[in-house]
Amino acid sequence: MKKIAIFFFIIKLWSVNILILNSYSPTLKWTALQNHTLINVLQNHIQNLHLYSEFMDTKKFRPSKKLFDYYFKYLNNKYTNVQIDIIAVTDDNALNFIRYYKNSNIFKNSKVFFEGINNLSLQNKLNKEIYTGVFEKKNPLSNLNIAKKINQNLKTIYVISDASTSGNKTFKQYKEAFKNIKNINFIYLNNSNLNEIINTLKNFNNQNSIMMLLTFGSMAYNGYIIPVNKVPQIISKIYHHPILVHNDIYVNIPNTNIVGGNVTDAKQQATLNSNKILEYINGTPIDKIPYELKNANRIYLNVKNLKKFGINAYDLGINNAIYVNKLNSFYEIYKLQIITVIIIFIIVIIFLIVLTTKNREINKLNKDLEIKIKKAVEENQKKEQLLFQQSKLVAMGEMIGAIAHQWRQPLNSLALNIQLLVDDFFDKKVDNKYIEEFEKKSLNIINFMSKTIDDFREFFKNDKEKEKFDLMEAVIDVLKLIDKQIKNHNISIDINGSGKTILGYKNELKQVILNIITNAKDALIEKNIKDAKISIFVHDNTIVIEDNAGGIPKEIGDRIFEPYFTTKEEGKGTGIGLYISKVIIEEHFKGKIYFENTQNGVKFIIELKENINDN
Repeated sequence: MKKIAIFFFIIKLWSVNILILNSYSPTLKWTALQNHTLINVLQNHIQNLHLYSEFMDTKKFRPSKKLFDYYFKYLNNKYTNVQIDIIAVTDDNALNFIRYYKNSNIFKNSKVFFEGINNLSLQNKLNKEIYTGVFEKKNPLSNLNIAKKINQNLKTIYVISDASTSGNKTFKQYKEAFKNIKNINFIYLNNSNLNEIINTLKNFNNQNSIMMLLTFGSMAYNGYIIPVNKVPQIISKIYHHPILVHNDIYVNIPNTNIVGGNVTDAKQQATLNSNKILEYINGTPIDKIPYELKNANRIYLNVKNLKKFGINAYDLGINNAIYVNKLNSFYEIYKLQIITVIIIFIIVIIFLIVLTTKNREINKLNKDLEIKIKKAVEENQKKEQLLFQQSKLVAMGEMIGAIAHQWRQPLNSLALNIQLLVDDFFDKKVDNKYIEEFEKKSLNIINFMSKTIDDFREFFKNDKEKEKFDLMEAVIDVLKLIDKQIKNHNISIDINGSGKTILGYKNELKQVILNIITNAKDALIEKNIKDAKISIFVHDNTIVIEDNAGGIPKEIGDRIFEPYFTTKEEGKGTGIGLYISKVIIEEHFKGKIYFENTQNGVKFIIELKENINDN
């Protein structure tokens, strides 16, 4: 016997059998929430737990002595060999059943933890060495306060409930709570016939009124018991004013005028009850675990339904409210910001389309200009003018490619920011601060892209007058526009030295620098040079641009500054870049341009006249 007793004691230490006995069906959302929450909390905190769930379905099968006896026989047969340590009961009928059969063999050693109990008188009747739990204490005065906040000119309140046992108890609580309230007309309708309730509502003036819809799970319409969700939907078709409820599962029924209320919360009650069970399992005597009367309710507000009546739920000043049916679509919350972003994005897309179109036009124009230049080669003045224009258009083509590289990363960043905004919204990370940061980042990207276009326009602005500028500054201006394009081909750029300030046509010199750097880039790419590199050195009035692409063959060295001479494949070069560069340097800057082959490549030297102020 001692061995058996010791073994049983060890089992008790390491296993707990808990029966969850629900008053109603698992298809009822209230019961499903209670049952699921109890299971979830207990399984997460108790090892070696054996959980059993049963559903009495007393809304379908009305409680009676005969029904209780049949149900007890069912449980007794099923759990004869199970020592039930704890019974968790949900709602009044299950508790009444357990109280009636508590001395039976399967229940006599069980502690009982309850929730959802409307019969508040039991707190003075139950044996606290056996029972504890959560009473479902309604808060009519809190709902009255909510009603007054919703309608400050409130004149009439309809208090409606079915005639079920729970409905009658709740109805009585509300009636008792409101008996001393003056200046408001309370109309009480305690009836399970929904047709009669609707007829009564039609006969009243409903202006400045609010409805408190209490218990409505047992209402009949046109002679048939209807699903609980249908009741407020039918009422809302003829009663076009706010409706308050007192149960959390009803606060967000679609196609109704339900705006919320101080409600009994199934999940909250089950959580509180689970915590009492855990407290008991951890060693607290059950009679030291008090009943819960205050914290089982929560205030819910239905944001969209309140908005239908011109009310902002967040402006009601109700602390700790839970907001449901929120304006949670991206467009509803941030309409202005969305429109702004879309407009910006459309503008960017349009500009890219225009840019691409212009690039095609430029390519076509280049071909047309080539034909014209060849025909007018004898007319030196016209030839030079066309050559200059063609050179500028070629440079523009290069620059458009550079802009495309400059814009690729910002556009990717802008698209990523927009995608992250949507994801973060559904993860509930989006607030005003988030949107302000998003707007700031997006505008920074757009400002960078705008600056690139400004640089592009400045580069090709026709110089009408000479200006003072620093040679190094001219080099840096060119690199700003093509740096990304060059580095995209894994070509490194080194720039060193410092230059003098001279007077001249800055944009024309920048065009020369661009021509030489572009030729170096093309040669490095064509020859697939590893560790490709372009070095730029500025000293006084001299600019040296050097690459490691292998140099210029000796047999063509004397021809590279001739018009239309090119070593590139047909269609990839016009042969006028170096010719125009030579004309600009010699005629407009009174300087000279030449090249020297090095060990690994070639360097172009641009020497400008030290003082061109007299030009």
